[in-house]
Amino acid sequence: MYRVLWRRPWLPPRARNGLAPARAGVVSFGYEPKRMEAVMQTRILVALTGAALGLCALQASAHHGWAGQQTEQFDLTGKLQTDVSLAGAHGSMQIVDDKGQVWDLTLAPAARTERAGLKPGVIPMGATVTISGHRSSDPKKFEVKTERVTYNGTNYDVYPDRL
Repeated sequence: MYRVLWRRPWLPPRARNGLAPARAGVVSFGYEPKRMEAVMQTRILVALTGAALGLCALQASAHHGWAGQQTEQFDLTGKLQTDVSLAGAHGSMQIVDDKGQVWDLTLAPAARTERAGLKPGVIPMGATVTISGHRSSDPKKFEVKTERVTYNGTNYDVYPDRL
């Protein structure tokens, strides 16, 4: 016989020794059909579990939270250069400070920003706004994860629980 049957403990003893097929009159190719089905189900389950864990890890790495921001509060006043956008995972906008530096502002997720009342068109282009949040810990980046936007005496608290 060309296959090693003694490694298959689920076969009857004579079949394990290579002296007889697993069942009389039936040619055995190593695995019984029910056993093969169980093996395939296990492999599929392991593959799906691995894929699910991989997607969870990918999602977790994509959402970085506040780790890249400074811990101290940062306030900035400037003129609105780019209107509020709710297109991405988080709302965004840009302002220009009095030195001409453009700042990228990351707001809360789109639905939360909209619930705070901050939508496209609410603040006119060129209007003076004051923002409060946390600046990027990289001093070369002019980015702020914004908690509050103030325009014309109205506060738009996109992260009210962090203020």
